[in-house]
Amino acid sequence: VITGLSVATALGFELDRFWANLLSGACGISRVPNVPTDSPLPVKHAGCLDEAALATALARFQLDDPDRAQQLALYAVGAALENAGLPTDGSVELPHDLVLGTGHGNVGYTNEAAAIFHRDGYRKLRPTTVIRAMFNRPANVSSIRYRLTGSSFVVSCACATGAIALGDAFIRVRFGLADQAVAACADTGLDLPTFAAWNRLGVLSKIPEPERSSRPFDLKRAGLVMGEGAAGFVVETLESAQARGVEILAEVVGYGSTCDAKHIVAPDSAQQVRAVQKALAMAGLAPEQIGYINAHGTGTELADVVEAATLRAAFGTSIDAIPVTNTKAQLGHLMGATAGVELATTLLILKHGQIPPCRNLDEPDPRCPLNFVRGEPLAARPEYVLKNSFAFGGTNCALILRRWSA
Repeated sequence: VITGLSVATALGFELDRFWANLLSGACGISRVPNVPTDSPLPVKHAGCLDEAALATALARFQLDDPDRAQQLALYAVGAALENAGLPTDGSVELPHDLVLGTGHGNVGYTNEAAAIFHRDGYRKLRPTTVIRAMFNRPANVSSIRYRLTGSSFVVSCACATGAIALGDAFIRVRFGLADQAVAACADTGLDLPTFAAWNRLGVLSKIPEPERSSRPFDLKRAGLVMGEGAAGFVVETLESAQARGVEILAEVVGYGSTCDAKHIVAPDSAQQVRAVQKALAMAGLAPEQIGYINAHGTGTELADVVEAATLRAAFGTSIDAIPVTNTKAQLGHLMGATAGVELATTLLILKHGQIPPCRNLDEPDPRCPLNFVRGEPLAARPEYVLKNSFAFGGTNCALILRRWSA
């Protein structure tokens, strides 16, 4: 079961504020502050975190790490522990495993270090460069800060990372490798060199108005919009949660993961279908028992069509009755954190009994015939929900949660 939850997003760091902004259709996509006005970059907007809100969030846990990626990881882990009623001051050891996901790692710092070396030479590199650039640093620093003494490691699977982290934590608890685990994800790729590289890849939306630029499944979609953020979850056995007397947010009942093994960026529906089917089989569910789907929905021309085909293939005619939404039009694509934040959205839907509508879905692409929630929030209390994530590299992940009732 999941007993702790946290988010760090362009729509807020506190769960109540985040949820209210989702329901209202607010958009967190704005001009990237560090991109100069005269920059030749064709795309200059993303789902950027509010600097004042970030500073307040870090101060809450007395976090002073110099690197943004690590800051987000530390916050996500700490806030999830706090939400689960666990200590965050490091005064006691916690036996929790930690599975922490990131897509870019500390790429902003590694880019900076490379620039320093080429400009100023070897002796100007910081002695701590290796330690700050290690890809496993977010997990290890978080374990040290909160004294998490179980297994501690990083997973990286592009935009499926957050879901894979939760899935791996679930497997570790379900099969007795741990009684408690923390799954978290944190990512930012908005330092100028990384953001420029994404511009060069040619997948970013060039729609000039930030609030209209991300349009998953819409006929006029023009590509994805980057973002930054984090999410955290505490996963534990039912017996552990009941012994602690804490609120249970949901039960994890199904997990499936596959790899396309075909192309580094072009998705393959067949293996996406297998991931969903594996999750359904683990949960012991028929497709028609799923009451809501949180779609991946990147907003790219190809991926949205492939995902829609995947859902129709996996669910058959029952897909016509299942509400489908996606939040990337409000938050941007958070890369290694996107699946985690969208999973957090799914948990909040289970808790509050409302499904936020899809923003910017003015004219659904007829090649994506799904039951999208549009216009106003939909009152619904599904028992089972699906979160799917399909990533660059061909990594596919499907997670099924059950609304908890004692």
